[in-house]
Amino acid sequence: MALQSDRQTPISEEKNGPLEGLKWNNWVLKEGITPLYLLFLRHLMRLHGTSGYRFWPAPLSELENPDDHVSSTISTEFWKKAGESSFDLYPQIPPLLSTPRKSQLQTSENLSIKKTIFNFLGTKQSKFIVPLLMQLGVTNIATPPPTIAKGLTKATTGKVSLLLVTPVYVRDILRNPTRCKLLQDHWKKDPGTLMSNINKLLYFLLQDKSEDCLTGCSLLPLDGGSWGTFSQKSTSQTSRTQHFTPNTSLERSILEVAAGRLVSGGLEGIVVDGLLEKGMNISPLTFDHIASLCQLVESKNQEYRKAWLVNVWEYFRLCVTKDPDSRDKYLKSIESLPVYCGSVVGEQDSLRFLSPLVFASGRLPVIVDPNIPSLGEDKSALFQALNGLILVNKSTFPKTEQLAESVESPSGVHRLIKAIGALLSTVPATHSSSEVFSGVPTEGIKALSELILPHISKLSDGDHSIVNTLKQLPIWPVLSSSFQSAAKLKLAPHKYLTSTKLIDQTTFLEPNLASKYKEELRKLGVPELSYSDFLNKEVGLARGSLPAGKVQEYQKFIEMVYNKVDSNIFKSYNLAVDGDLCFRLPSTLYESSILFQAAFRDQKRSKFLHSGLDKSRFWRNFLITDVSGHAYLECARSIERRNSQPSPDDQIESDSRTVFDYLRWDYPEMQSWSIWGPLLKIRFAPIQEGITSSGQSQFRSEQKEKFWQRNKLVAIEEAVDPKFEGISWTVKPVLREQMGSLALKNITSKYSMVTPATVIEHLEFLASHREEITESELPTCISEITKAYEYLQENILSCTIQKSALIWLNIENEDIGEITREIFRKSWSCSRNLCLNSDYDSGEIKRVRSFLGRFHHLLRYANVSAVIPPKPLAPAPPRAQSSILEGLLKLRERELLLDVTITTHKPTMPLQTPQTFKAHKVVLASVSDYWKKKVTSQFEEPFIAQIELEDDPSTIKVLLDYIYTNKFVDPPHEGNVTEQLKNLLDQLEKSEEWSLLSFKDSMENYLSNKYWIRPETVKSILRSSRACNAYRLAGVCQAYLTDNWAIVERAPSRE
Repeated sequence: MALQSDRQTPISEEKNGPLEGLKWNNWVLKEGITPLYLLFLRHLMRLHGTSGYRFWPAPLSELENPDDHVSSTISTEFWKKAGESSFDLYPQIPPLLSTPRKSQLQTSENLSIKKTIFNFLGTKQSKFIVPLLMQLGVTNIATPPPTIAKGLTKATTGKVSLLLVTPVYVRDILRNPTRCKLLQDHWKKDPGTLMSNINKLLYFLLQDKSEDCLTGCSLLPLDGGSWGTFSQKSTSQTSRTQHFTPNTSLERSILEVAAGRLVSGGLEGIVVDGLLEKGMNISPLTFDHIASLCQLVESKNQEYRKAWLVNVWEYFRLCVTKDPDSRDKYLKSIESLPVYCGSVVGEQDSLRFLSPLVFASGRLPVIVDPNIPSLGEDKSALFQALNGLILVNKSTFPKTEQLAESVESPSGVHRLIKAIGALLSTVPATHSSSEVFSGVPTEGIKALSELILPHISKLSDGDHSIVNTLKQLPIWPVLSSSFQSAAKLKLAPHKYLTSTKLIDQTTFLEPNLASKYKEELRKLGVPELSYSDFLNKEVGLARGSLPAGKVQEYQKFIEMVYNKVDSNIFKSYNLAVDGDLCFRLPSTLYESSILFQAAFRDQKRSKFLHSGLDKSRFWRNFLITDVSGHAYLECARSIERRNSQPSPDDQIESDSRTVFDYLRWDYPEMQSWSIWGPLLKIRFAPIQEGITSSGQSQFRSEQKEKFWQRNKLVAIEEAVDPKFEGISWTVKPVLREQMGSLALKNITSKYSMVTPATVIEHLEFLASHREEITESELPTCISEITKAYEYLQENILSCTIQKSALIWLNIENEDIGEITREIFRKSWSCSRNLCLNSDYDSGEIKRVRSFLGRFHHLLRYANVSAVIPPKPLAPAPPRAQSSILEGLLKLRERELLLDVTITTHKPTMPLQTPQTFKAHKVVLASVSDYWKKKVTSQFEEPFIAQIELEDDPSTIKVLLDYIYTNKFVDPPHEGNVTEQLKNLLDQLEKSEEWSLLSFKDSMENYLSNKYWIRPETVKSILRSSRACNAYRLAGVCQAYLTDNWAIVERAPSRE
């Protein structure tokens, strides 16, 4: 080293020597001595471990002479280089289970500064924190002496920072769930020190000044041995991470429901305060938490919930005591939660939980349980018998409100009435107020009356729902010493009337109460009966029937009242008594006339006045005496009812005749009857019996007997009046007697006894049973058939006649007088098989005979076909015969100069002898190209020619005659139209072949009339005319086919 002038002291300042010496000395101290010393310490620390710390230089602040240049320079440079050195200078703390070996050298590997976690904590904290870290697997911890720690702290540069054991470091380690779980499991092995360790650790960690010093660490001990994770407190009171710290046993009992969110009671106050100060997710219980806790308790069993609510309301009391101004706020916070608990009457071990809002709304039948000794047994009996009523336990109800809810207070009575009203809508088996009070004993009803009547004046002015419920409550003492509801109460027009035993004792209020509560009863709608209503509803109809022993007493009572009231009361109310002692409207009872006695023979007791009252004249003024439309209708219905019995009474037939006979006479009052429509449908009318007599045929008698056996009485609409018998007796039964003109007119204006459908069905019946009609019955039958056709023609527009309906008797007028059964049976036809404008029958299509001919319009309406005749062709003018033809004709007749012989026979008749015709070649050749070719091509020699033809000889003869005369002779009509028409068509065809056009024209004219053109022949004529080019005749046939196609299609073909 460079020394000062004294040769002993190193140069330490510029003034002490040359500058170069100073720099040299500083280099030696910093770059020479200091690194060598670090190497020395490295070896020393390896050998002696923590004992080597004694040889470390003191930090500058710890030097005894900080002004000593050498010492200060070495100290400063040493700690600078120590902070930057990578030497393993720091011995780590031995494992927890290792045995101290002070007498042996340190052999474990030391740590460099970057790998070392330095423990600069105090001794007390080190004893707790360092083992904790090592338990968590952190073993690279070094604990240097305080002077070393101070030197390292001050000497550390920005390049290297020390990793220290601090609350932040420990927190970051414990945020690892695995390490945190490892620590928890280690602590649980020694439950006695568990809470002490937790408190120490949390106290240590809370020394961190940051707000999230514990966030993420699962170190919050909870009741039950679980652990909570620290987080910042949520603004939501219902957060699942929120935990609670109770201060009292009451708070703890409330917080138990938090299910794992209750902090263990072992946390020290200073720790709890620190956690609260840091804003961790723990909180002491406040009433604001009750709402969220209440939601949790809803999943518990009923008994637990009830006990929990008892604690809540005790806590509420304490909170209000401390802070009276917050009472309403507390109640508001839980008003919608089920914090009231009550038992349900009639349901054993059943609890009901409801909110204050529901309680106040009155929707449920709920009151605060009034079961206290001061109420007495009667009131207790009342409340314990109202099944479905919810009695809220007072311990789960705010004590400050209990006085107002007492059933002896106005508001309590109001609540009770609302609860009873709610029973009707909430209890399933309850549908009326009588069912609500069915199980309440009399003393309970009396207690209810005593509770409500003192407040009835105010209650009757209440809202609509309260008044409606009040009306249904049986709180009013009545004459029968029982209780009745206002809805069933009645007030007599005078109090003396309530003294009679004829009225219902259960509906009239005791007279003194009626006057006392007159105004309240009016508000409740209790009616004060008029004399008329009192007599009718209480003395008459309401009783249903009069006791047999009270008839005379009743008669005297009515006679007394009759002189004091308007007599119209007796017309309008059920004050009369019938034979069954039932009260009836006088106008529903009948006078004992023949008609009424016959109609109501089996109802004498119910339709007529009681025999004990019929001596009183004034009753007769109100009975049914006139036969009005309604009265007669009831008579008819009574007959129908009696007849419909399984075994009708013996007098039903005679009584029905008596009732029906009333219609035979034109009584003036019938003019005003409006019952004809309903009367038609009542089965009360007797019908004619099937008795054979001189004026009635056997066939008709049998048909009537069938109707009579089905039912001797029918509805008028099911039968016909005898006036219409002839045209409908086979279809409908005939009434026993003909009705009067007035009745018949009114009935037929409502309903047609006979319709075209009826008449058509009648005709069909006659046709289908024509074999059963005897010859003696035929004149009458034909006369009635004529009337039937006349009726149908008069009502033609409402007829619907099927083409297949067999209803037409097709006979000639001249046959009517001497018609036989055979003709009658065979002459029935349907519209489909009849044909108008025809003079002959065509197969099954029959021409209309003269008997039906006068109903031509009806037949056309019934779709009977009418033939449209063909339009005949105009005949050709006659032709004059020439003298040459006359001469040739004479030569032919004399058989002179004949030079050709024609032999012919039908090819279809080979056995027939051929016929021979002679003629002149020149004549034949001159009129027909056919013959010209025949006679000139075959025969050239002048001898008589022989020609053979396969044609009908009659045809050849007609054509040869025409050739010699030039005259067409109309053939006379023969009996066999078919055969004759076949010959004529053969002539027509042969005339075309021989080129006799004039003959063909004449034949066309001849065949174009209706005699030849018929439905069955028109097709064959059309076919032949087209074959021989007879187009005029074909046109006539085609037009005929078009006009009569339907008839032609059904006609038999005559080919």
